[in-house]
Amino acid sequence: MFVYRPPKGSCWGHAIGKDPARAKAQLDIFFDAFFERVEQQSPATLVLAWKDSVLPKVEWPAVFQGLDNEKLRQFLFMVTGDRVMFPMGIVFPLSPAEPASFEFLRRFSTDAPFEMSARHFQVGIVSGTGKFAWRKPDAELAAKLEEFIV
Repeated sequence: MFVYRPPKGSCWGHAIGKDPARAKAQLDIFFDAFFERVEQQSPATLVLAWKDSVLPKVEWPAVFQGLDNEKLRQFLFMVTGDRVMFPMGIVFPLSPAEPASFEFLRRFSTDAPFEMSARHFQVGIVSGTGKFAWRKPDAELAAKLEEFIV
């Protein structure tokens, strides 16, 4: 499982183009391709969830499953003019051991109307005691992310 979370220093998000109307249209196409719209909190704030049909193989750890944890499987996107932000990150319920996961990440990063960086990815780890945590990828996984994130 992966999360894409730019550093806190990038609190203004990612640029999506100089023309806000065109950028918004591109963002809507992108959202419709990959996500279901859960809630429009304001004209600039949207809650999204993955369309299961676009993911190669969905793997949500137990901490994310069940009705009580439905919010954990959703993402907050904020659009301000020519920038898009995802304050809690974008969680990818994909196995880091599956080649199809990396092909999906390549397609997602290619289609994204904002530039993504492999160095902003973390991997979800479940410890022996069942606790879940995000960690920096090891060298091998980091190299694979660099290869596939364009």
